[in-house]
Amino acid sequence: MARAREHWGSRIGVVFAAAGNAVGLGNLLRFPSKVALYGGGAFIIPYLISLILFGLPLMWVEWVAGRYGGKRGHGTTVGILGLITKNNLGRLLGIFGVAAPVLIVFYYIYIESWTLGYAFHSLIGQMPKPVPTSETSEALKPFADFLKQYTSPSLEAYIFFWITFLLNWYVLHRGIRRGIELVAKVGMPLLLLMGVALAIVIFTSKDPTPEWSAIRGLEYIWKPDFSRILEGKVWVEAAGQIFFTLSLGMGAIAVYASYVKEKEDIALMGVATASTNEFVEIVLGSAIAIPAAFLFFGPASIPELAGAGTFRLGFMSMPAVLNSLPLGFFWSFVWFMLLFIAAFTSSIALIQPLITFLEDEVKLSHAKAVAISMILVLIGAHLSIFVPGYIDELDFWAGSFMLLFFGIVEIIFFIWLFGPDNFIRELNEGSVLRIPKWVAYLTGTVSLAFLVIILLVWTFQNLPSVISQTGLGVWLGRATIFLFLLMLGYLTILSSREEG
Repeated sequence: MARAREHWGSRIGVVFAAAGNAVGLGNLLRFPSKVALYGGGAFIIPYLISLILFGLPLMWVEWVAGRYGGKRGHGTTVGILGLITKNNLGRLLGIFGVAAPVLIVFYYIYIESWTLGYAFHSLIGQMPKPVPTSETSEALKPFADFLKQYTSPSLEAYIFFWITFLLNWYVLHRGIRRGIELVAKVGMPLLLLMGVALAIVIFTSKDPTPEWSAIRGLEYIWKPDFSRILEGKVWVEAAGQIFFTLSLGMGAIAVYASYVKEKEDIALMGVATASTNEFVEIVLGSAIAIPAAFLFFGPASIPELAGAGTFRLGFMSMPAVLNSLPLGFFWSFVWFMLLFIAAFTSSIALIQPLITFLEDEVKLSHAKAVAISMILVLIGAHLSIFVPGYIDELDFWAGSFMLLFFGIVEIIFFIWLFGPDNFIRELNEGSVLRIPKWVAYLTGTVSLAFLVIILLVWTFQNLPSVISQTGLGVWLGRATIFLFLLMLGYLTILSSREEG
């Protein structure tokens, strides 16, 4: 028999937990890369417009959905959307809000374990040293070789994967209050402290070349290139960054919101969650990786480093810079522990929807729900580790397509099917902030249209190349997604019959 639903122990705990869900590797690596590549300060204009038009409104949708469902014994979008339609159509659509985050964690948890392994190597002084050369690629070659060797996978990488996996299991087994909330209340302040410390170290470091200061690096990425402001790709990238950085469309925020008390101020919590995430992203994200690269490699290297992706920026250029500083081993350790905390608070949030689904809908005990969820994660993670191409396939469908699609579903259900009046009434219940009714109509029209356009443009740009891919990893990835959705669909139908 399932146990009674938990509640968060404190308001600051749930805000830190929800912010920890949103704050991840993308805040510290993906965001500064996008700013550097897509017009600098001009990129922030569509970025902030996207935050206002659909970022915060969709955040409120998920908080409303979660608290509404939690009061009625349903913490995942399966049960919550079923409450709206009162039939299996809503419940079956809701499985995307359980499937997407778990499919993402199949590969995310392995990448998370790299940060822990790199932190250990940094602390014991076993990271490579940068080659003294003016060529960026040559300077980073030892770090590129180290990354390739480490993730081949090496025995060390596999050991650190198991440590990371067991840490996730332990925290999730302890539950909402004694596990997730405790980690968030310790981890998020520590993350902020380490981020500020690294920014100070970088901006006070002696410049190898006078014109390559960290301040100039900050100016480089924030200097607006208004000639790009009308480019469609810039708007799509900015909107996509807001969507992904706030962890929208994956149901995890709704799950966390389902554990709040009935009269909790969810309007304020939505603002607090988004604000904490944006501080980490805009302030710390832009003050660390790109200025550090500018400081040591110069302006000519930035397009190459930013365009090469987050792995090169996070696992090559940053350790190269930090290991060149006094006490470099320590600052490299701090950097990778910062990344680990960001990834760890996200991974436990990504697994929780499946645990909550098994508890609320299938009526399993907490221990059984955690065990089954972690065994499934273990299987998926091993496919990510050992099968080339598997990660890319999951990342496209679960990490991008499903999120945009389900964000659209959430707006349709909680604005139009639930009703604008009901939505605003639920949002304002117990709230100090009084959200006007026009916000519901803005979300149901402008936000919805914005997301539909992003999904169509993004799919048009990427789908043809993805569906043409073949290989064992590709087919295993597609099979995983199909079988996982099928399993969730079967359990959903079965549980609805038992309730009926």
